[in-house]
Amino acid sequence: MSVDFLVTWVMVLLRALGIILQLPVLAGHPIPIPVRVGIAVCLANLVVGLIPPSSVDFSLWPLLAAAAREVLVGLAMGFVVRLTFGAVEMAGRVISSEVGFNATPGMGVPEPSSEPLAALLGALAVVLFFLFGGHHGVLTAFVRSFHHVAAGRPLLAAGADSSLVAGTAAMIELGFRIAAPFIAMNFLVTLAFAVLARAVPRTNVFIVSLPARSLLGLGLLGTAGSLVARYLYVEFGDLPLRMLHLLPGR
Repeated sequence: MSVDFLVTWVMVLLRALGIILQLPVLAGHPIPIPVRVGIAVCLANLVVGLIPPSSVDFSLWPLLAAAAREVLVGLAMGFVVRLTFGAVEMAGRVISSEVGFNATPGMGVPEPSSEPLAALLGALAVVLFFLFGGHHGVLTAFVRSFHHVAAGRPLLAAGADSSLVAGTAAMIELGFRIAAPFIAMNFLVTLAFAVLARAVPRTNVFIVSLPARSLLGLGLLGTAGSLVARYLYVEFGDLPLRMLHLLPGR
């Protein structure tokens, strides 16, 4: 094994590791670190024979700088993938609030014990990711990234920061689009019970509206799977382009 091949393998491994670190949580538990490293090693073994050898300066500091940039490029590409799952999790929190369930504010991974609805939608997004072939698109973008920026010479495009900010804004928009029917349902239920309270002042609207909102919300949730699938089909199809948009020479 030549030194150039070994250095190329390490650089591919580091870029793959950056993407793998952004993998979504499965069943409410993060993927163990040894498993993530094992997946990255498998990807490096599969891909290293398809790309030209690296031409990195073997001095200590240039080699460390190249390794750090490889991880940075991988993290940026993986972050684009993670944004789609974050949108679904955010939508789950908004939907939980609208149907009268508890929802923890923030952008962290939902806990199934305290946020079952958000965790359910997150698990659905993972299933649809593999069902729609999103993993194939991510692997394709990973391999093609070495044709845009060679192993050991990683570089983000000049507008990569703007692309990440725009991607985050698109994630928030997608989350609210998924939750839009539930927001509209909550508004209509609140409006209907406000009219009822004016017509029948002695009615305890607050007590009656809570179960009505929950029942209507759960009924609407039963038909929301196709809506989520429709949005995610488009998002997963665009993932390779958005990942490669972060790189120069695209």
